[in-house]
Amino acid sequence: MSDSIIHYYLYGEKSFEIIPGDFNELWMRGVIVILLVSFGAYVEISTKKLIEKEKQLEASLIYHSIVRASHHILNNLLNQMQLFRMEALNSHSFDKEKIKLYDSAMDEASSLIKQLSEVKNISDENIRASVAPRRTIHNEVVNMVERV
Repeated sequence: MSDSIIHYYLYGEKSFEIIPGDFNELWMRGVIVILLVSFGAYVEISTKKLIEKEKQLEASLIYHSIVRASHHILNNLLNQMQLFRMEALNSHSFDKEKIKLYDSAMDEASSLIKQLSEVKNISDENIRASVAPRRTIHNEVVNMVERV
């Protein structure tokens, strides 16, 4: 169409053709339209992929920031809980089996924190799988409560 406008105004042709009568001219215009539409589709698809990748990167950064903050908070708690452990060890009336259970729970918590921070592919399933509790400590607690 721009070709027809140029021919009409610059070259002074008498007719303004939107659809040219010459097959060769029609073929060239068709190819140009197909190329422009194809390029537009390519740009659209590429832009969507880039935006999606940026969103995933941002989600990953947020996830890792939250994990680091949680890691920091839980490590502080675990370190502060060492005071209770030392007091329990100093007390002769405190059951040593409970101290072992306490140590197992602290080790499991540390292990789960580490596993959570090492999740590579961030998805709900992977996060849940990384922190799935071990049943051994849970069973020990249940058994201990039943004995009391």
